[in-house]
Amino acid sequence: MKRKLALSILFVLVLSLLLPAAAFASSNGDLSYVTDSAGILTEEQVQELEDMAAGISEKYQCGVYIVTTPDYTAFGRGSVSLCAEEIYDRFLHGFGETGDGLLFLVSMADRDFDLDAHGSFGNFAFDYRNRDRLVDAFLPYFRNDDWYGGFKAYLVAAEQMLVPAVENYPAYLEELQQSQIEQQKMLQGAKGIGSVLAGILTAGGVCGGMKRKMKTAREKDSAEEYMTPTSPHMQIVQDHFINRTRTVQVIQHENRDSGGSSGHSGGGFSGHSHTSGKF
Repeated sequence: MKRKLALSILFVLVLSLLLPAAAFASSNGDLSYVTDSAGILTEEQVQELEDMAAGISEKYQCGVYIVTTPDYTAFGRGSVSLCAEEIYDRFLHGFGETGDGLLFLVSMADRDFDLDAHGSFGNFAFDYRNRDRLVDAFLPYFRNDDWYGGFKAYLVAAEQMLVPAVENYPAYLEELQQSQIEQQKMLQGAKGIGSVLAGILTAGGVCGGMKRKMKTAREKDSAEEYMTPTSPHMQIVQDHFINRTRTVQVIQHENRDSGGSSGHSGGGFSGHSHTSGKF
């Protein structure tokens, strides 16, 4: 009897953990801007936040998302930030070539949250400083269990950050591109200097080897000293070595770059960056 009761409790527990993940799987990889799987908002609140998030996202071409779940560990991830990455990669699209956006994930079991910025523009607009400001915006509401007020504050603050980001992003890309060009020039210059030094060292090694082989030979001052008993008799024996000429040719190996410079079409870092905590 006790064994059956234990198995029943275990079954209910496993089922409750799988329900949030199953709800996401049924979305066919296309979540709304606001997904309240934890059921902490009314239908009217969800719709209002959805309309607000959709308007901001489409205006600035950067998704701002809200996802709530009863327990992020139902996804089988070791941290709330890893769970946010999985949700973003599997169920959200973002905007542009790099999937620009920001996900605000809330897990109710232990009151965890994560702000996950993604994409080149998404990371530019919502860097760590701005993510800290977003936390300051919603945290006072969440500590009073005012979920709707906190999410609305998050969306308002996010739009305030997107306005200057859109204006400053082109200059950021230009500066980044110029920096990449300068780095490439420095790299090519270093390769050229390395090639010259390699040639000099190679030539020096060859000459050094020849010199070591000549160490056993003693320099003679006149032709007479080079005579041996078997040498033919020579009448003129007054020849002297006046000077010596050594020619050293440095061989330089040509290095060619087969391709031009390449970089991410979106500009800077386009992966995931996080700010996590508890409320």
